[in-house]
Amino acid sequence: MKKLMMIALTVSGLLYTGCDKKSDASAAAEGTNTPAKAQAADLPAPPSPDEVLETVGTAKLTRGQLDADVAKIIEAQKAQIPPDRIADAKAFFSQRLRQEFVMKTLLLNEAAKKGVTITDAEVAASVEEIIKSAQGRPGAPASIDDLLASHPMGKERARAEIRDNALINKLIEQEIMSKIKVDQEELKKKYTEIVSNITVNAHQLEKVRASHILIKTDDGKSSEDAKKEIDALHAQLKGLKGKELSDKFAALAKEKSGCPSKDRGGDLGEFGHGQMVPEFDKAAFALAEGGLSEPIKTKFGWHIILNTKKIPVKTPTIAEVEKRMRNQEAQPKIQEFIQGLMQANGVAQPRPPMPPKRPAARPKSVESKPVELKPATKPVAAKPAAAKPIETKPVEVKPAPTAKPVAAKTAEVKPAPAAKPVAAKAAEAKK
Repeated sequence: MKKLMMIALTVSGLLYTGCDKKSDASAAAEGTNTPAKAQAADLPAPPSPDEVLETVGTAKLTRGQLDADVAKIIEAQKAQIPPDRIADAKAFFSQRLRQEFVMKTLLLNEAAKKGVTITDAEVAASVEEIIKSAQGRPGAPASIDDLLASHPMGKERARAEIRDNALINKLIEQEIMSKIKVDQEELKKKYTEIVSNITVNAHQLEKVRASHILIKTDDGKSSEDAKKEIDALHAQLKGLKGKELSDKFAALAKEKSGCPSKDRGGDLGEFGHGQMVPEFDKAAFALAEGGLSEPIKTKFGWHIILNTKKIPVKTPTIAEVEKRMRNQEAQPKIQEFIQGLMQANGVAQPRPPMPPKRPAARPKSVESKPVELKPATKPVAAKPAAAKPIETKPVEVKPAPTAKPVAAKTAEVKPAPAAKPVAAKAAEAKK
C-alpha cells in the first residue's frame, strides 16, 4: 500500500561546534597579521547555526537543527554510502528534511485547528501495524523496542514521531479517506483480475527469504582464491541443521561476507523471481526452507545461500483490494490537500531533493539495482485510523526514514513531484 504520510525527522535541539579561537586571540594580542590570517579575513563568515531556514506559523527550522539531524542520519547510514558521495547524501537529506518539516508542521497545525486528537490505544495500534507491515524486510523490527532503537535520533524522538504520524494519518482519514467511495462494480472487476493473475502465475509470484555469504572477486581476488575461501566456509556449515545452522551462518556472514548484508548476518529479506542475478535466483528458489546451497558463482564472486523461508503467493481478500483502490485514489487528493494548506498559510514548498548524477564509472556491486538513501532507518508511519499505512520498505522508526527514522515504510504524502533519492551502495545481491 502506498504511504499516506512519511515520517519527518526535524529536531528541536541545536548542535553547534565552535572553533577554538585561542590562536587568533593570541595573534591579535601580539599585533601579528600574517598573510594567512589576512587571507582568512577575506573569506565569508560560516553560516550561523541560528539561521532560520523554514518558518511555518510559529515553528522554525534552524540551520543548526537541520545540520544536527543530517549528521545523525549520515552516521546511521554511513555503511551504505560510498565515501565519494557523502556530500551528495548530505545535500539530499538536508533538502528532504526541510520539505518534510514544512509538510509535517502544516498537517499537525491543521489537526490542532480541527480538534483531531490521538489516544494511546491508537498509537499502540499504529505501532503494531508498522511492525506487521515491515515483516520480510532486512533488519525489520520485531518489537516496539527494535523500532525505537533503529531511529537515528534516539528513542524519545522516535516515540514523538510515531505519535505525530498517527495523528496526521487520523487527520488524513477524517478529511480525505472517509470521503472516498469505491465503485463496487470496478472493485469486483479488479478483484477478479487479481485472483485470475495469481491463479495463472502462482509459481512466478512466490517469494523466498534468504541469507548469503559472499566472497567477492571484484577487488583483486582471483576466482580460484575466492572459491577456496568459500569452500572452507561451506565445510563449516555442511551437516548443520535448524538453529545451529542459522546461528553459525549468521556468525560467518558477519565475519567473512563481502556484502553490506553482513551486518544483518547475511539476511537479504524477502524477494521474488527475477530480483536477483539469474544464478543466485535459481539456487535460492531451488532450496527447501532451511536448506543450504553449494557454493554458487555469479559475476560478483562466490556465494553460499541459506533459504530461511518459503513464501507462497497469498490471494488478497476483496476488502484488502478495496483498501488499495481507496489509497490509490487518495494520493492526488492528499497532495491537493497539502497544497491548499500551503496556500492558505502563505508557505512556499521547499525545492524537492534532487539526486546527483552518478559517477561515470562506479564499480558495480552485487546488486545492480541501487538501494535508496532514506532518512532514518527506514521512515515508517502509522496507517490512518481506518486505513492502514506503511509501504515501508525500511522504516523509510523515507528514510523512510527516516524515518525507517523510524524504520518501516509509512504511507507517504508526496508533495509536488518529488525526485528520487540519492542512490547508495548496492545491497550486493539483487540485480
